[in-house]
Amino acid sequence: METALIVSLSNQMVLRRKMDIIANNLANMSTTAFKRESALFEEYDSPVEVRDPDGGVRTTNIKFVRDYGVARDLSEGQFDTTSSPLDIAIKGDGYFVVSAPDGERYTRNGHFSLDDRGRIVTNEGYSLLDEGGGELVVQPGDEPLKVAGDGTLSTRAGVLGRIGVVDFEDVTALRKMGNNLYQSDETPIPSGKARLVQGMLERSNVEPVIEMTQMIEVMRAYQQSSEIIQTGEDMVRRAVQKLGEVKV
Repeated sequence: METALIVSLSNQMVLRRKMDIIANNLANMSTTAFKRESALFEEYDSPVEVRDPDGGVRTTNIKFVRDYGVARDLSEGQFDTTSSPLDIAIKGDGYFVVSAPDGERYTRNGHFSLDDRGRIVTNEGYSLLDEGGGELVVQPGDEPLKVAGDGTLSTRAGVLGRIGVVDFEDVTALRKMGNNLYQSDETPIPSGKARLVQGMLERSNVEPVIEMTQMIEVMRAYQQSSEIIQTGEDMVRRAVQKLGEVKV
């Protein structure tokens, strides 16, 4: 019975982890270019000794579940038209490069604006970088801005540069850093297939109906595990009571 309780507890731990990820997906279903995540679990065996009815002792494997990691769905979200010249969506694989205080970061969130110095920046004030790693600066009065499909940025004064869009050999190695930004230890490579679309933003690829359905399934599974634990505790309690009633 103790083994059943431990297995049920391990199951509840991974279910709670799965619920946290689902809740985070739902919280970010309106976040520009957010990529939904799902929990990864693995089964592992733990050897334990059990006693047979005839008194013999043998070793058997008990199967447990543990948190293995998180998988990120990199599928493209739908595009919304905003008509803002500094809203830019990436069609295809690729990431914008921005300059954060602690180094370069990568994002698909193309909602940019101009700061008081004319730099194209994110909501956090991080500069959008060109293909050479430099800042893109718009001089007063040079607007309107035009972004070509290959990332070339121009104004009435001429071409300012080309927006840097990069990709990675292993995009699953990208680490979340908050504010819809990613970090990677890999060297980024230019994305040759990506095309930029001005005046549009990529939606989150979270499907609320799917997430709610999974949340209900997790809640039911958690409840079943709780019932198993409660049943085990009741059996132990009754056994202790019976033993206390035995007269020596």
